[in-house]
Amino acid sequence: QRGLHNIENELIFQSNQKLVFHDSQGFEAGCEDEFLQMKTFIADRAKTTTLKKRIHAIWYCIPMDKLDRAIQRSEEMFFEECDPGHVPVVVLFTKFDVLLPVALGKLVPADQRLPLQERLSKADPLIEGIFHRADVWGRLAHLKHAPKSFVKIGGMHRSNEGCSKLLEITANVLSEEALRMLLVSAQEANIALCVKYAVQE
Repeated sequence: QRGLHNIENELIFQSNQKLVFHDSQGFEAGCEDEFLQMKTFIADRAKTTTLKKRIHAIWYCIPMDKLDRAIQRSEEMFFEECDPGHVPVVVLFTKFDVLLPVALGKLVPADQRLPLQERLSKADPLIEGIFHRADVWGRLAHLKHAPKSFVKIGGMHRSNEGCSKLLEITANVLSEEALRMLLVSAQEANIALCVKYAVQE
């Protein structure tokens, strides 16, 4: 809830205390105080020489439940006015599964009579087509401080949905090799990711 949070507060999960999060809770266009607080926090934490205080990556969430309004003034403000320095920004396209019913509705009549799993399989390229035509990523990529990469996440009721992919992409965009390995070591439960980067090294 807006007004009841502080981006300076650390979020640490008991299951893995090596990863520390800061949640801005978002901001709305016109809320100058919220935007300035977030902008100042990123600038200060991006350049600090104290490793414990430094932020290493930014996850920016954009829900897909209103695809035609996914990029609003708040997104434009962030990616035009907020310089993260060398800290990479990864966009999380959340609620991506809301595009599934739309895609299923676009199946030709013959395909709509297929078993569910076959319909889902045929809907996958249609979902990608819907996302591509909306040009959400393309619009972000042309902004001044464009994000480095993105992850599509759906089924948020499943706790591990998209987490492995998110961590892998975040590891890929980190500019310093030591920070990539820091992230991998922190994610102790993701053995596959650890093995992948250990082999590459």
